[in-house]
Amino acid sequence: MERQEELPKGALDVMLKEYERLKDEIKEPLKIAFSHVAYAGGIVAFALPATKKVSESIPYYIPIVLAGIAVAFLIGVSLLNLRWVQHCGIYLKTLEKRINLHFGTEILGWESYAADIQTKLCYFIPKSPFDKSTKQHGKGED
Repeated sequence: MERQEELPKGALDVMLKEYERLKDEIKEPLKIAFSHVAYAGGIVAFALPATKKVSESIPYYIPIVLAGIAVAFLIGVSLLNLRWVQHCGIYLKTLEKRINLHFGTEILGWESYAADIQTKLCYFIPKSPFDKSTKQHGKGED
């Protein structure tokens, strides 16, 4: 990899700080996503036994329907958080490429590596808005 991009003075420091902040920003949505999935499991675990207790006063399916709605909502919020993490990862990959081009060697590489090893089931991950090619992630990119 030859050095191709000369960054303006101070731009590298800004990019490295942005890279670090995005890495930190990823942690919270992941924590939220996994906690929501755990809450969804808890709702199911308590809703099913509750059907026997409340079946005398209301129809048995009401707690199951309410639990299903709550689970769907929590899983939906989890998926939105995971989608945000994916967007952050794509932007981090773009920063990695620019920083690596500046130095002419691969210094940063986790996001690029992660994109390269994705399975075929992960095609729903959006392309980088800065990627001008029409190639999929990890397939023949420079």
